[in-house]
Amino acid sequence: MQAAYERIAATVRDAIERGEYSPGATLPSAKELAKAHGVKSQETALKALRLLETEGYLTIQHRVGATVRHRPNIRTVVRDRHAYRDEIGYFFDQGAKEWRAIGAPTRGLAVPPRHIADLLGVPHDENTLVRDRAMGPEGSQRPLQIATSYIALSLVAEIPALGAEKAGPGGIYDRIEEHFAGPIEWRETISSRLPDGEEQNRLGIPPTVPVLVVTRESRVRRGNEEVIAEVNETRMAAEQFAVSYTVERDATAAWPREERP
Repeated sequence: MQAAYERIAATVRDAIERGEYSPGATLPSAKELAKAHGVKSQETALKALRLLETEGYLTIQHRVGATVRHRPNIRTVVRDRHAYRDEIGYFFDQGAKEWRAIGAPTRGLAVPPRHIADLLGVPHDENTLVRDRAMGPEGSQRPLQIATSYIALSLVAEIPALGAEKAGPGGIYDRIEEHFAGPIEWRETISSRLPDGEEQNRLGIPPTVPVLVVTRESRVRRGNEEVIAEVNETRMAAEQFAVSYTVERDATAAWPREERP
């Protein structure tokens, strides 16, 4: 049986999705909702509003009340297991090909997250070079994704251009391939988590909306040794983006199927 707060939340959710409450509209107070739904406790109605806030439908502010959030249409980011190149350099999302930096890119020294340090093979308390940029369609005031590259300082010492304000034509990937005289191979892992404060501010999302995190390792060969030259983490609002790719058949799933005796 559906709890009273779930019933109220379902009614308000349906009203929002039908357009009865437009983005920015203020909802009735918890007291008014409780009365409208025949519930004695306004705490029950408040619980319904908090549920909708967690789902990303509302923003609740002290002395303002519950307002309807703008929920963007999903933009599918197609990551089809290919790296592309244009006159600027490598890129990985066909849908983001025309995107540009929103604000000035930054670079500096910082201790990376532990999982990044593990991938780079550096101690957890050791600084790395961090290059950060926010990307979005040209003319946008707010970025749609944040991309942060981490590079071990030992590699920056080998390739000083990696630490320069401008790494030159083709960017850091061209400098890495030139130095190692071989192609980069990339490996990506996709995960999600709740945003930190900086991501909430830069992407314009509340703390309840997860971010989609694409962690990309840049791997090159030095003789018989494999080197992870850079790790990039790209974050975007999960409510706004999805990942789409073609499912490829392994040899074991070939068609037509072989008849087994």
